[in-house]
Amino acid sequence: MHNKASALAAYGWKNSLELDFQMLDVELQACHLARVIGVTRTGLQVVPAHPAVSEVVVGGRWFQYPPNERATVGDWVLVDAAGALADLLPRFSVIQRISPSTGDVQLIAANIDTAFLVTSCNADFSPGRLERYLAAVRDADIQAVVVLTKTDLLDAGELDTYLDAVRGLGADLCVEAVNALDATTLDGLRAWCGSGQSIALLGSSGVGKSTLVNALSGESVQLTQSVREEDAKGRHTTTARSLHLLPDGGVILDSPGMREFQVTDAADGVKEAFDDIEALANQCRFNDCQHGPEPGCAVQQALVSGELDERRLQNYFKLLREDQYNTETTAERHARVRNHNKRVKSAMNAKEDARKS
Repeated sequence: MHNKASALAAYGWKNSLELDFQMLDVELQACHLARVIGVTRTGLQVVPAHPAVSEVVVGGRWFQYPPNERATVGDWVLVDAAGALADLLPRFSVIQRISPSTGDVQLIAANIDTAFLVTSCNADFSPGRLERYLAAVRDADIQAVVVLTKTDLLDAGELDTYLDAVRGLGADLCVEAVNALDATTLDGLRAWCGSGQSIALLGSSGVGKSTLVNALSGESVQLTQSVREEDAKGRHTTTARSLHLLPDGGVILDSPGMREFQVTDAADGVKEAFDDIEALANQCRFNDCQHGPEPGCAVQQALVSGELDERRLQNYFKLLREDQYNTETTAERHARVRNHNKRVKSAMNAKEDARKS
């Protein structure tokens, strides 16, 4: 590892990134190498900070790229001498969803090793939402850990109900039950937070993500608020995604609560998150079985026997349809933008040629 990169170890740099760096042009290798810890409307906040500017400038050309090609929190970037974004290193993972406000792809975080899927043991708990998170992170080849918070508010025996529900989402799924205000319950999470590791927290508002960040960081780096008692819904304490250093050399990302999380370009992740249903489908009599009234459908037989839950099957179908729709419409949208840009460029060139003649 070269000297520049070795200084970035505290921010999650790992040896596997070194090859990508060495393949850059010499001019880019001379740039300031940093990691994005925050994104504003016009620039990037990075660590280590660039000596020339307080915020990295993002030039206009970057806003012409599709949203999934722009810089996001967790990206490794090259910043030129003037403090402007020059390039991104290739990502080894990315978490994304469909933005509920624009309908475009929205990047949540890049270069993440482990995702903590955080849900509290109250009315917020939703197996269907956890399945959405699982589909997205597994498609990105990110390790998933379900984190059950606020276990201190449960009566004796209630925790088992939540644990059983989570284990029903996958026999090999890692799950940790914690009280973020009790450091002794966090040892299982700290095992994922070692040197060079990048952690992302996904979950609704009020489930305790910011409290977890503070507890794992060993200091108050994020504000926290209480939830409404009547519906267990939280207030948006965290308003923007941000990356924080961990004592053992890793980094952790906190993000605003996401009650809506539409998947896109994650068909493989959906199938992996529902591998039990996929395994049943392989036992159906017909290869093109739609898992309805067809004879010899192993999926329907599992429903009748109680081996498979109806809710889980319907969410599987829903996520597959949603992913197909969002992926296709995103591709079509990008194609329209590209065609429009080509027409504009062609018209400008024709106008310039006419002026010269």
